[in-house]
Amino acid sequence: MSIDTLIIGSGVAAAAVSQRLLDDDPNASILILEAGQAVKMQDAAIWQDYVISGKLPYTKYYDAPYPERDQPGQNLNIGGTVMPLDGSRVMTYGGSTIHWGGWSFRLKPEDFQLKSNTGYGVDWPFSYDHLEPWYAEAERYIGVSGDNNDPTVPRSQGYPFAAFPYTLEDAPVRKAMDALGIGCSHLPIARHGMGDTASRHAPCKTTGTCKYCPFGARYAATNFLNDMRQFGGYPNFAVKLNCVVQEIVMADKANASGVTYYDKLAKRYETLTAKRIIVAGGAIESPKLLLRSTSDYWPQGVGNDADLVGRNLITHPYFIFSGRLPANPHKLQPEMNFPTLCSRHFDSPAEQAKGKFILVNPPSSPGVNLAALMQSGQTPAQMQQSVTGAQTVQLHGMVEMFSHLKNRVMNLDEVNQIGLNETIVDYTQPADFDARMAEIGGHVKQIFDAMGVSMVGKPTVSWRADHASCTCRMSDSASEGVTDAHMRVHGVDNLYVCSNAAFCSSGAINPTLTLTALALRLGQHLIDQKRAAGA
Repeated sequence: MSIDTLIIGSGVAAAAVSQRLLDDDPNASILILEAGQAVKMQDAAIWQDYVISGKLPYTKYYDAPYPERDQPGQNLNIGGTVMPLDGSRVMTYGGSTIHWGGWSFRLKPEDFQLKSNTGYGVDWPFSYDHLEPWYAEAERYIGVSGDNNDPTVPRSQGYPFAAFPYTLEDAPVRKAMDALGIGCSHLPIARHGMGDTASRHAPCKTTGTCKYCPFGARYAATNFLNDMRQFGGYPNFAVKLNCVVQEIVMADKANASGVTYYDKLAKRYETLTAKRIIVAGGAIESPKLLLRSTSDYWPQGVGNDADLVGRNLITHPYFIFSGRLPANPHKLQPEMNFPTLCSRHFDSPAEQAKGKFILVNPPSSPGVNLAALMQSGQTPAQMQQSVTGAQTVQLHGMVEMFSHLKNRVMNLDEVNQIGLNETIVDYTQPADFDARMAEIGGHVKQIFDAMGVSMVGKPTVSWRADHASCTCRMSDSASEGVTDAHMRVHGVDNLYVCSNAAFCSSGAINPTLTLTALALRLGQHLIDQKRAAGA
């Protein structure tokens, strides 16, 4: 079997680049291979079970917990800092858009000149101004609700949907930040706003059960790919599940001819030829596939002559500061299952050399959850006391890390529950990280003090690989990275890595919107190539 465009992985990158190509040519030949299987979406029974029990249908597709000593589990951490994969990704149709929060931030202009500004990492091969129109396109594609008047980043177009309003529990944080001169704004989020008529996906009803959206209001690649397959009128577009790609087959040094994959349903290995291959398997699986693809042409793996594939791994340490509010007389409680207030005040050029960070008022602050209280069987009187009594208040955030050559991912010989090779993670946090967290804690304490909240203990910090990136980073030359400015593997004419792996840095924000912009840009680049060849 031979097709024109083969895409490995079925997350937002695969969906976005496919949509761009099919908008240009509805007859385009595109096949997506996905190692996982489908989770049923927008299902009333699954949603009701989640509401009652808190059980989610996709957690069985998480990595098993990291093995400590002789305990069972998947993957292997060998560095100085454990970077767990468990819970960071969903290995299924639609990828991690099945469970993501929908946060849709743009990188800021200074993020594209990290090395020039700080000496760390590498600069992106283009500027914010170059990517800005694609950011606007990405916001329309995934349906972002945001504040058009937010001056955080330069914008040429408004958001497709209005920002979700601040909630009542945002008020104390806003008041404190205003008093301290710390800017805050509406958190941009990929949930279709009210009055949406542009797609088959329902507007957000704010049920507070966003980890499994019963309406399809939050962007999930699964829903969009299903629409493309069922209603798009694309006769040569297909998605094949339960197919684990083992290696990329090279016709010669500069040309990939196809892939070998294992069809779990047919229980056999297959070879597929393709004119063009796009690896869209995330920052963990994308480099692992290149590393497995050894040949006489690429003895260390495709694109790896400089030993850079899988290296420069980074993620965002996610931190949580907690404090104690003596009483909650206004009965403030979480109104939604997603945050509506954030601050990018410290996501600024002044903080860049130390690692920029953002702050978010989480939907768990104050820490009273009526649904959980009802599920636990509390009486109305007990619930009243729980709501008005002392509360735990939190501020969450993420801080930027810089890439280092020694931090990397590799393949283990063992395979996980869906047939993918397990992962060796070699990561060590920077020596100055604790000092940076102490500095961030000083800023958070000022906010808590202004709120009348007493800080409790030290922050919790998660190094989980939710926002892993940079393992096949873009660069102007093969000596500094794995892919070029269009995410094409250096030295290979028809192989692309369209995932967080191609990032040069990640700033202080999650990567999904930037990845979507890059995927749409790649689609247009491939269209332009075809037109130029035809001319």
